[in-house]
Amino acid sequence: MKKSITEFVELGKIPNDNDMTNELFNQYDLLLQNEEPLTYDEAELIVSMFSDDCDDLNWALLHAIESVDFYDIERYTNLIAKCNNIEFREILEKRFDNFLNKKN
Repeated sequence: MKKSITEFVELGKIPNDNDMTNELFNQYDLLLQNEEPLTYDEAELIVSMFSDDCDDLNWALLHAIESVDFYDIERYTNLIAKCNNIEFREILEKRFDNFLNKKN
């Protein structure tokens, strides 16, 4: 388990904009800047931590989740289903569908 993911989990779900400080935003942002792809286990720990309205960090979280290996279609589909934010779940689904259509 990457240290950054462990620390992200310890911080908890990304707060809404009204509850966010600049310092806290920077902590989350730094932890989501991974150069290595996430494992499914790591992605499963953070896929339900989207904010209701902090879109900048939600996009960073989405990109981190998308770093997992897409080729396990069933596992990735199950991962997407665990996303707690409807808007970002739909984005993950659409982007995965695009990937699959491009692959064929």
